[in-house]
Amino acid sequence: MEANGFTYLIADDDPVYREIISNQLALIPGLTCIAVCDSAIAALAQLKHSSPDLLILDIEMPGLTGIELAKSLSSLPMIIFISSHSSYAADAFDVDALDYLVKPVAMHRLIRAIDKARQMAELKRALPVGDSLRQDDEQSFFIRDKNSYVRIAYEQVQYIESLGDFVNIYLTDGDKKIALVNLKNMEQQLPASKFIRISRTHMVNKDKITAVDSNFVSLNKIQLPVGKTYADAVQQAVVGSNAIRRFI
Repeated sequence: MEANGFTYLIADDDPVYREIISNQLALIPGLTCIAVCDSAIAALAQLKHSSPDLLILDIEMPGLTGIELAKSLSSLPMIIFISSHSSYAADAFDVDALDYLVKPVAMHRLIRAIDKARQMAELKRALPVGDSLRQDDEQSFFIRDKNSYVRIAYEQVQYIESLGDFVNIYLTDGDKKIALVNLKNMEQQLPASKFIRISRTHMVNKDKITAVDSNFVSLNKIQLPVGKTYADAVQQAVVGSNAIRRFI
């Protein structure tokens, strides 16, 4: 977070909506706009010399879409996508979007999204930095929690959710742990025999999967979307040759 408060950048090729969203955001205290861009390409240029806390991006923009912009960034700030269509929501969350708003955006809905972004920023600052994940043995790992390390057994984990630079670890007892480590690092350190990445935002414990198809993985009553590029690998890794076949 920069010295001048919680900062954001807007990118939308529609001049009317750029003005509408700019005016809405100006009514929310504690925010500082560092740039309003008319394209994702212009936003990309702006990001070379500024680091806003939050990007507010339209999706359909000429030359480079908001989704493509997000995928091109090596270090992602928090992103809220705003679109006239709800059909891009899955793609948006596949690039770790914090929220997805459909135009016209109600003021209360925008405030809720901004509050979520602020809470994430505060949480990131509060979490201990460095060495947030340690392997213990073949059955468990440690995450750093304040000034100590907490052991988590593999069998306790249902799934892990990406929140940009940190993750939520959802446990079988309904508890949730937070670690300042990104999902890619988690994937590299946890055993592939136990855990599988199903999208850009989720990794699941294979032993907790109760059903799988090309679109969703079910963990009893919990249903998580499978990313398009992960679908074949997920089915092969989870089902493999274990499916009962009918012989003629």
